[in-house]
Amino acid sequence: MRGENWRFWLPVVLLLLFAGYSAQKLVRAHVDPDVADLDYTFTRDLPGCRGSIYDSFGKSYPLVKSVPIWEYRMDPVALTNRLVRRKGEEPRTRGQIADTIAAALGLDRVKVRKMALDTSKRYQFLAISSDPEAHETLCDSHLVAGLRIEDTQVRQYLHGRLLSHVLGSVNAENTGSAGIELRYNRDLTGVPGKIRGMKDAHGHEIYDRRIETIAPLPGADIYLTVDHNIQYEVESALKWGMEEYGAASGWCIVMNPATGAILAMASRPDFDPIAFGRSSDAAKVNRATNFTYEPGSVMKVITVAGAIDMGLVSPGKKYSTNRNDERYYKLPGDGSHVWEPTMTVGDAVVHSSNIVVGKIGSDMGPKNLWTYMTRFGFGAKTGIELPGEEVGILPPWQKWDKVKWSRAPIGQGVSVTAIQLCSAYQAIANDGLRMKPYIVEKIVDHHGEEVYRHTPTPAGRPIKETTAREMRRIMLGVASPAGTARRAAIRGYSVAGKTGTAQKVVNGHYSDSLFRATFCGMVPAAEPKLVILVTLDFDERRKFHQGGNSSGPVFKRIAIGALRYLMIPPDKPEELTEFDDDDEYDRIMEDRAQKIGNAAQ
Repeated sequence: MRGENWRFWLPVVLLLLFAGYSAQKLVRAHVDPDVADLDYTFTRDLPGCRGSIYDSFGKSYPLVKSVPIWEYRMDPVALTNRLVRRKGEEPRTRGQIADTIAAALGLDRVKVRKMALDTSKRYQFLAISSDPEAHETLCDSHLVAGLRIEDTQVRQYLHGRLLSHVLGSVNAENTGSAGIELRYNRDLTGVPGKIRGMKDAHGHEIYDRRIETIAPLPGADIYLTVDHNIQYEVESALKWGMEEYGAASGWCIVMNPATGAILAMASRPDFDPIAFGRSSDAAKVNRATNFTYEPGSVMKVITVAGAIDMGLVSPGKKYSTNRNDERYYKLPGDGSHVWEPTMTVGDAVVHSSNIVVGKIGSDMGPKNLWTYMTRFGFGAKTGIELPGEEVGILPPWQKWDKVKWSRAPIGQGVSVTAIQLCSAYQAIANDGLRMKPYIVEKIVDHHGEEVYRHTPTPAGRPIKETTAREMRRIMLGVASPAGTARRAAIRGYSVAGKTGTAQKVVNGHYSDSLFRATFCGMVPAAEPKLVILVTLDFDERRKFHQGGNSSGPVFKRIAIGALRYLMIPPDKPEELTEFDDDDEYDRIMEDRAQKIGNAAQ
């Protein structure tokens, strides 16, 4: 009987011993992170701090930067059986450790003590902090235990929505998802480092048990050509113009005509860079580069410049204003305007005559007109350093039907981007030499060495110097009492520009009530220092929907602010003494325009 009992109990005892041994190992592994005979080492990448983005002021004016932050969580279980003390001192109590944590993070001491005592809840959230002194304290194993610390970084857009479409955004993985952040993601990201250390039974790092740290290399810094002061003027004026005239969207570019550098670029609606993923699709579009549209009458400048350049016409050459001219095929109309029987080429630009410019384009022929348009950069990307740039639509001239012979010259049947249009006007402002538009000045690595610097680059000479100067003289009349943009005139400065009021296409037909209004101008006209393009897009009928009386005033606001800020001297100083202030100047311009209108009736 005894032998049978022994044979029964021996396996039971052995099984119980094995179960007890396994249980205590599991308990130790769960409770004590310092178990030596289990492999709790790990290796992981340590991301480098993402590079910063600056405007033209450089280090003194950061636009975007990354800040290292740490997320702290309390693990009361890890405090169990852990000896925390400084050499020569008594072991620290759980309460003292909790007080140190609370003081470093600026938390309520009683609340942290309560969390430290509650072993039923592990990894309780404490705080997120970017304070390096607090981090140094909380990583000291002679002062603190029971913390789970996660290294990360937060991307800060220091001026909110300002320049949002240019700067872009990063996603949850800190990878660029739009704008400069996307285009230069590789440069900004840098080289990751490595961490080798200890983890607990749940796979969480024991922060003060790191074995080896290979520091990452920070990303490169991007320096833009944008001036934040001009950018602020642009965004403020564009916001005002949309509200004042009821536009659904709008965009603006300010360019240095001598170099092609972008001084400001704005598109509305805009977005909050830290909430890019939650923004509407409409808000995400950079309409200055990623949106194509029929330009309307601003294209007349390109047509007339080409015709003068090839010797076909002169500014004083007269054309018949008869729309039913049998020599031309289906000419566009001029609405309700009643002209004199003839009109000069220069006046056709000032008064924006579809009939006359349609005739000029037809006389050029589709091949010549298309050639000049392509020389000015239409139908091709400008190469601006932003993602998603559109090409526009400019079909080969061989595919043009006869209607397009007179429609393309006035900006119908072709589509462009704002950056293309601004670049074309830059060529006229720069005496016929087109420069490649750019918005990145330089890239500097973490050692402070320049790895890239832009050199202003010619992109071709579409017209001769004499032609460009002649065009600027013609365009002076647009921002005058006799022109279509008298509200763009600036006291003390000459403005050369052109309006465009393009009908939007709705269900395959041109709308009679929906328009995109553009004004593109250069100032001072004799030796331009700024080229400014403004477009307002209307989704419903509005009283002031023309380029001259909606985009023109926005241009004026931007130009006045930029000219004063850049201390560009007036080229018509006599107007500063002739008129007491800008309001008097505007009022007299309106009176003169009214008299001209009455005389023409």
